[in-house]
Amino acid sequence: MTAALQLLDSLTQSGAIALIALSVLLLELGVIAIAIRKASLRRSLLLNGFSGIALMGALYLALTGKGGVPIALCLAASLAAHLFDLTARLRSSQDG
Repeated sequence: MTAALQLLDSLTQSGAIALIALSVLLLELGVIAIAIRKASLRRSLLLNGFSGIALMGALYLALTGKGGVPIALCLAASLAAHLFDLTARLRSSQDG
């Protein structure tokens, strides 16, 4: 059990855990971009994914001690992607 905790601690302190999550998210986005045919659903999922990418970037920057400005920029990018998604969903729900 201690070896697993040490590994988790090492992955967290180095920021590698955020990079692993980011890699999984990028793979998912690739699959979504290829597999989802309905444009509105694909757009929504991709925007959510971009928001997640920015959040994982902020987490990586925080774990590696890169400072507040880059973290804030990543969080702002995440918020922008989220707001684009919400706007698109609201427009879609009003149209149909």
